[in-house]
Amino acid sequence: MDHPIGLLVPWLVFALAAGLKAWQIGRLIHDQLRNHRRGTARGMERFRAELELSWQRSQSLR
Repeated sequence: MDHPIGLLVPWLVFALAAGLKAWQIGRLIHDQLRNHRRGTARGMERFRAELELSWQRSQSLR
């Protein structure tokens, strides 16, 4: 192989995508925990609904 950078580019794209997805999930969890600490009883239900909606959106893209 003359150009090993051709192998690095897909891995960098993959790492970036995985990092962004982890950041989104972490942000959702952080928001849910913050709402829970405020004493909102509906925080967990809203978090679950948001996750389900996100899952349905991802399934519809397939």
